[in-house]
Amino acid sequence: MTKINQVTVYLDQDVPAYMDGIVRCGSVTIEYIDGSEVDDETLIDNTEYHSHDELIDDIAKRLGVNTDIVSIEE
Repeated sequence: MTKINQVTVYLDQDVPAYMDGIVRCGSVTIEYIDGSEVDDETLIDNTEYHSHDELIDDIAKRLGVNTDIVSIEE
């Protein structure tokens, strides 16, 4: 299996106003060391996070990578 180089999380922009302060994944793009990229839809499940750090920690854990390579795009 090719090693993951970078993970980019794009936030869900359709979070209802009554859920102010909640963040969710809209999409996740994984870039591998060989330069290939894939959108991982298995990580999109409406899980609610209370901070960006909580989201990064969960995605990194689920992918088995260091949090340093996970970034969020708003």
